[in-house]
Amino acid sequence: MIRILMPSIVDPSIEMGGAWTSTRGLVRLLRARPVAAEVEVVPVRRRSPAAHRLRQCIAAGRSLISGRPAKIEFCRSQALLSEVTHRLSGRQFDLVMINGTDLLWLLPHLPAKIPRVLFAHNIEHQLFASGIRGHLKSSGLVSRLLRRDHRRLREYEMGSLRQAGSAIFLSSADAAFAGAECPELRSITLPPLFEGSPARRRIGRAGADWLEIGMLANFDWWPNREGIQWFLREIFPHLSPEIRLHLFGRHSRRVAPDHPRILRHGFLPALEQVWSACDFMICPIISGGGVCVKFAETVYHRMPVLGTHFSARGLPLDPDPSIVLLDGAGEWIEFLNTDARCLAGRTVSDFIADRFRADRYASALSEFVSGSIREGKATG
Repeated sequence: MIRILMPSIVDPSIEMGGAWTSTRGLVRLLRARPVAAEVEVVPVRRRSPAAHRLRQCIAAGRSLISGRPAKIEFCRSQALLSEVTHRLSGRQFDLVMINGTDLLWLLPHLPAKIPRVLFAHNIEHQLFASGIRGHLKSSGLVSRLLRRDHRRLREYEMGSLRQAGSAIFLSSADAAFAGAECPELRSITLPPLFEGSPARRRIGRAGADWLEIGMLANFDWWPNREGIQWFLREIFPHLSPEIRLHLFGRHSRRVAPDHPRILRHGFLPALEQVWSACDFMICPIISGGGVCVKFAETVYHRMPVLGTHFSARGLPLDPDPSIVLLDGAGEWIEFLNTDARCLAGRTVSDFIADRFRADRYASALSEFVSGSIREGKATG
């Protein structure tokens, strides 16, 4: 049996957002046949919001002294390093799979003889650049420091990726970028993966009083907050009074004002409650990195979706009448006021939805893991 140690940016036993969902999908596939691996997950300890903010301030200060990117200083953890070292000294592992680019600082501390693979949820320096895009052309001190930190993060990330040697990407766009930057990198692209039968969903009715649209997201994640704020500011005020918006997920009760046509549901343990409440989903994501996991999950469950091209970035999609991608606020307003009821009556084709079915990738992952172990041992 293959034994895998997985230091992880998230605890997959907790349901909080896209990174947790993607990690659970990968771990399930690793444990299933044909890989049939024993996977030990070592998650980073969760911090309270206050401790998180304090840690960010400390990391920024340490970065000025150490020369390392602030994000790496933030993620460096003696507790995690001690736990990983303890596990490696106590048991024989065939592979270390680092779940999250944030943890690439572990690489120099791993025994050279143990192969390693990175599970990359996104390209971190691109995500960082998206978050500071307002500072990229400014000349102030803060902007200069942020741009310098971005350059450091890019150099650190690409150098560490070359050192890792093997990587699993969620996004085909990220995989293509990394392959161009690191030609020697062994990689495979696995989109967000799901199991089970598609949930029963509401089918839009032409004569219904309300058109129910929904957004499912972890609103603690800044690209999701920015996306819903764009929608509420630029689009929602101009929509037909027959359109009602449902918000689901972590912190969904905080991201929108009180409004008779906005229903804030919070976190729901069963996604069937989401699909049954809505005629179709929206994904107004305009920034960030990696892939939009909830977009993939919506498609897997055959729900029609209106999104931006950015929200579908890096996902294995083909044109489908139930997947509408528009970018400008005016385009969204016109579509929602004229064609939305047509979208509500559609269903994503099995051909597209099955691209997010876990067992479709089982053999490819097994070959990739076996090959990574062979090559890692040969060069270790």
